[in-house]
Amino acid sequence: MELTERQKEILRAVIREFMEEAEEVGSLSLVEKYDLGVSSATIRNEMVKLMGLGLLEKSHISSGRLPTDQALRLYVTNFLGRRELNPMVSVEIRQGIYRDRFDKDVVIKSILDILSKETESLVFLILDNQIRYFGVSQLFKYSEFGENIEKLKKVINILEDENYLRNMVSKFTNSGVSLLIGGESGVKEFTDCAIAFIRIPFWDQNHSYVGVIGSKRMDYSIVIPALNEVRNALQTSMSGWR
Repeated sequence: MELTERQKEILRAVIREFMEEAEEVGSLSLVEKYDLGVSSATIRNEMVKLMGLGLLEKSHISSGRLPTDQALRLYVTNFLGRRELNPMVSVEIRQGIYRDRFDKDVVIKSILDILSKETESLVFLILDNQIRYFGVSQLFKYSEFGENIEKLKKVINILEDENYLRNMVSKFTNSGVSLLIGGESGVKEFTDCAIAFIRIPFWDQNHSYVGVIGSKRMDYSIVIPALNEVRNALQTSMSGWR
């Protein structure tokens, strides 16, 4: 998909506003907050074109626009660039895993604690025979869940079926982080969610994954490198477990 530089800048601005405010974005707010160098009318025209490309959508509530799942995918893939984790967070992850590497249960707690805190999301760890969750309360930080308890209940009800999540992640065999944004999961209850996960080495477990579930407004620039860092730290520490 070819976008002009102006369209890229407008789309970035819309996504940034959506990430921060969880509301539809209008052309006037973009003019006021961002130095796009064009008028409100020009921005509106470009937003119409972006809608035609499937990157923006409009609800019946206001005249603003929202980024589609396709736009968020484009943002993660092409706009974020190389994602480097904050060095302090990287050190915390590595030290936590290395320090507790001889105690499986303590390592699990360390991984869940650190990831939930840094990603502000619900964290899950899938081992051969169990799934562990941590940080459900983090979802209340996002208005789409904190202000709609019924929506949150539906998400949690889906997750109570351990086979569902296990079957979902097992379909992905790539070595890096897998990401499902909104409707990409194929589950209507996850329309406002994003799920990111990665396969990890873990003791004698053959099919182990760690991941996060949060709003699709989650900070992907933290989530993706944090998951990679956990996987890398576990690989480094493997020799101490056997």
